[in-house]
Parts: sequence; structure tokens; C-alpha cells
Amino acid sequence: PATQFERQALETLRKRPEQPVTGIVTSGKKRYFQAIYADRAVSPACVSCHNTHPLSPKQDFKLNDVMGAIAITIPLE
Repeated sequence: PATQFERQALETLRKRPEQPVTGIVTSGKKRYFQAIYADRAVSPACVSCHNTHPLSPKQDFKLNDVMGAIAITIPLE
């Protein structure tokens, strides 16, 4: 996660992955709408790849676990 909003969104998504986290964020003088969706392990290939990747934050993912997130950011100006 690149921002505090993204870090908090990941924590929320780990508990409730079915509900995206949305909000207004600011970067410099610009404002953005941001929606963050859970990225789940949807197949055995996802689990295998993430569990063996050297940069993965953990190596014990299981099917349907939240492995990360997808962020959609839209400028408001």
C-alpha cells in the first residue's frame, strides 16, 4: 500500500472482503475518488504463485484468502 488510506483499506478488506472501501483522497493539491476492492486467491495457481514468490508478504495463502487489493482512482477535477 502506498498511502495510509490504502493500508487501512487492506485491513478492512481482510475482515470484510465482499465490501469495497471507498473514499476521497488528496495528493498534493488534487483530490481523487478511490475505490479499493479485495483481490482474492481464486484458483490454486494464485495460491501456489503467491506462496512461492520471494516478495510475497506471507507463504500460507489458501483459496479465497485476500492476497491484496485493486485500487481504482478517479480525479475529481
